[in-house]
Amino acid sequence: MSTEFSAPLLRIIDDMAPLTERFAAAGYRLYLVGGVVRDHLLGLERGDSDLDATTDARPAEIKALVSNLAEAVWSQGERFGTIGAQINGKPYEITTHRAEVYADSSRKPTVEFGTDIRADLERRDFTVNAMAIDLHEQTLVDPFGGRADLADNVLRTPMAPNVSFSDDPLRMLRAARFHAGYDLVPDPGLLEAIESMGERMVIVSAERIRDELQKLLLLPHAAAGIRLLTETRLLANVLPTLARLDSELIELAGARIEGVGAGVAERWAALLLDVSDVRGTISGLKPAGALTNDVVWLANPDVIRRSEAWSDEDLRRGAAATPGDHRIDELLQFAVAVAAVEKRSTAVALAALARVSDLRAAEPDLDDPQPPLRGDEVAEFLGVEPGPAIGEAMRLIGEHRFVNGPMTADEARALLI
Repeated sequence: MSTEFSAPLLRIIDDMAPLTERFAAAGYRLYLVGGVVRDHLLGLERGDSDLDATTDARPAEIKALVSNLAEAVWSQGERFGTIGAQINGKPYEITTHRAEVYADSSRKPTVEFGTDIRADLERRDFTVNAMAIDLHEQTLVDPFGGRADLADNVLRTPMAPNVSFSDDPLRMLRAARFHAGYDLVPDPGLLEAIESMGERMVIVSAERIRDELQKLLLLPHAAAGIRLLTETRLLANVLPTLARLDSELIELAGARIEGVGAGVAERWAALLLDVSDVRGTISGLKPAGALTNDVVWLANPDVIRRSEAWSDEDLRRGAAATPGDHRIDELLQFAVAVAAVEKRSTAVALAALARVSDLRAAEPDLDDPQPPLRGDEVAEFLGVEPGPAIGEAMRLIGEHRFVNGPMTADEARALLI
């Protein structure tokens, strides 16, 4: 085996030997590609849950070659050239050499299959990702100098950047993530292309933009990526509501991202706290699940930058109004983190955090207050038929609960009288 690779990478090559031999016997070449190559060359630890390979075999041939070797085979990506397989408990995605080109007005790539590994690598986003390991020769295939760029901390595209970004404009946004995640300095020509081609992002779907932004936001040093988006003016093409803020507020948003917790909703809320239409901004990116409500709940400047003390009534109302399975503690912890980044006093939020803990001990139903009387019990006690009066009575009991805390059924009846 080659001695130029790390021991973990050599183990992956060894694990893939049965696959390699099967493809070779059929007259095909198999290459390990993607982030696993880049990160192992950087000496970074990774779980290797995503092992990607490329080959000159066509999708139908890939499927036939892995069918009696794999525990499971999936072909959802077959029309794009990708066959998935689980072999000895490990998932692999094997893709025919290809070239993807976006039409001027299309959001979906046109896929063409090929037989040349160099052409396949040339269509990838950056040189640091345009490397492969020839699993037959156990050598690095690096036609565009990706390994040298990793050593020199340079971010370049294999093709001319305007060609690469025209083919898939999302690569411009991805450049910000690789700059922030790997401390790679963008080549001047790459930056010039982003500045001049931002409007090309119009052909990229909201979902792809959201996913790429989210990957950036979850990085430990996301602020560098936000800064690059601002400096190249690409921010206006992916988050126009944020781009309309003045530069100091955008810079502060980047700092907030790094200063709060690592949760997805926290990071989005930290980014969008000063945006006037948080709900419209996040929902426009078509997030999955309850993310929109979670972000709107957190990104409330009146709450996060509150300077007056929280009363018990405030805390009861806030605890009852949390979305999903969240607790008001998360909101207050977020407020503490934001205050620290913005160099404001954390005392109000910290005092509220301590008080909500005491309240929850005394009021076990603080987060989901339960009325002491059901609607039918109220109707029977008042001697009225179900209708608006019952709703009014239940609202009265609920308001009393927020202001004064829990009450017994007898106390609720006395209140109604």
